[in-house]
Amino acid sequence: MKTFFLIAVFVFTITFLKAQSVDAVISKGNDYYRQQQYDLAETQYKKALEKDPESGTAQYNLASTLYRQKKYGEAHGVLKKFATVPDKELAAKTAYNNGVIYTNEKALEASIEAYKIALRLNPDDTDARENLQKALLEQKKQQQQKKEQQQKQQKNSNMSQKEAEQKLKLLQEKEKRLQERLQRGGQRGNSMPKDW
Repeated sequence: MKTFFLIAVFVFTITFLKAQSVDAVISKGNDYYRQQQYDLAETQYKKALEKDPESGTAQYNLASTLYRQKKYGEAHGVLKKFATVPDKELAAKTAYNNGVIYTNEKALEASIEAYKIALRLNPDDTDARENLQKALLEQKKQQQQKKEQQQKQQKNSNMSQKEAEQKLKLLQEKEKRLQERLQRGGQRGNSMPKDW
């Protein structure tokens, strides 16, 4: 019984020290992040994840740091781990951050979907609601521009078709006049053909 108690104390102590060291590394990363030294912050968060791969704080902060460095693909990869977490608040923040990243990548469909997920998880998130509205307005604007461009192309192609019809009529008239001239020339006399 005494041995079991000593083992339990030892495991608890190691776990406590490990958590403290991870927190210290994350804290150092946070300091770098505040100073906008994102490459150094990234290094610290990765060190924290080496010590504790399940650290949600280190993963979330790493994703934020990657986003600040415009490493959007890597940030998505880190955030994907949070998509199915049971913590609704963390999942909502993750969906929101994914929406922001997609917006920066000009992937409107994906950003709209991410903001919708964030709002389903946290209906009170005003930032997600505002960004969703902006993304929807941008999408509507793009659709309108695309529609106008298609109408313009269609108008241009119709004009080309009309021009082509006019040119065809002119060519037909010229051919008809040429045929008439040849026929009149043939009726004047059946003399010997010209020697070319």
